[in-house]
Amino acid sequence: MTLTTMLLIIILLMIALLVWTIQRIQLQNKALLQSEQDVAQIKNEMLEREAGFQQQLAKDIKVAQKRSNNMQRNVLKGQIGEQFTPFITDFPYNPSDCRFMGEPIDYVIFQNLHECADGNVPIEDVHLIIAEVKTGNARLNQRQKIIKQAIQNGQVSFKELRIKHCEDTEDMRVNVSA
Repeated sequence: MTLTTMLLIIILLMIALLVWTIQRIQLQNKALLQSEQDVAQIKNEMLEREAGFQQQLAKDIKVAQKRSNNMQRNVLKGQIGEQFTPFITDFPYNPSDCRFMGEPIDYVIFQNLHECADGNVPIEDVHLIIAEVKTGNARLNQRQKIIKQAIQNGQVSFKELRIKHCEDTEDMRVNVSA
């Protein structure tokens, strides 16, 4: 083999290597371009999702605020209604026999107390009623359930509390009698 032939073979090999390298670079550039497009698409999708999330969050916050305001209004209406219950037309007790407490129960009703004191009904017609006013779907809370159960169990008594002043020590004492 002559030197010219060898040089020609080397040049052809170099050209083949150069063509192969160029093709390889083009493939890598194409893959890189595709990766960049994929990243851009993923970023756009994430931005769209975040925008959708932000819109949904804003809607959910408005709904929650409206629900909260409505609940507060309902609670306030209920609290006002509780105090005016004895003055509703078909309220079954004499309003003057009712004492509003509000917590843990709404009313202690001394049914027929005034009528008995005036001599119009016998003592047997006097009843003490513990009443809780509810509106809508409201339910008794745990303390109210306990009070109801204690009354149903007959765990009710009357105590007279006497405050005594001790002149020696200037202290006040409470004596409990049946």
